[in-house]
Amino acid sequence: MGKNKSGKNKNPSKQKRNFRFVAFVGVIASVLAVVYMVTKPPANVTPVAPATGALIENRPVMSPALFIGEAAEAYRIAAEIPKVIDSQFCYCHCKKNHNHKTLLTCFTNKHGAKCGICIGEVLYAYELYKQGKTLDEIVIAVDKKFYRPYKPQRI
Repeated sequence: MGKNKSGKNKNPSKQKRNFRFVAFVGVIASVLAVVYMVTKPPANVTPVAPATGALIENRPVMSPALFIGEAAEAYRIAAEIPKVIDSQFCYCHCKKNHNHKTLLTCFTNKHGAKCGICIGEVLYAYELYKQGKTLDEIVIAVDKKFYRPYKPQRI
């Protein structure tokens, strides 16, 4: 009904409205794509303050080849960034229960492979480290996520 014999629309203003709408949506999509690309954080960032310096725990980390799965990954990370892991408090409370010095101590023996809390702390600290967080920011974030009050073990 809206077409003449040549098959063209009789109403050119409707065509202009459709074109403007499509152009408007295209511009909005382009702007959103640019904003996303500019604000998206990079996958791996060079750490702002690489964690170096003297360690509290000076025994070597056990080889990740002795373990499988997340445990092996945690041991690999502990060996890769020992200062970050050595700066963490271990929230399985092995310091009181097993006389550990820091979270790194858990990975100088088999304790780290059997403890989900230790593995979780290491994996989370590594995730933050790869995002470029400073050592202080990592310690604060791990403390917030894993803090739980100490309850003595019942024997």
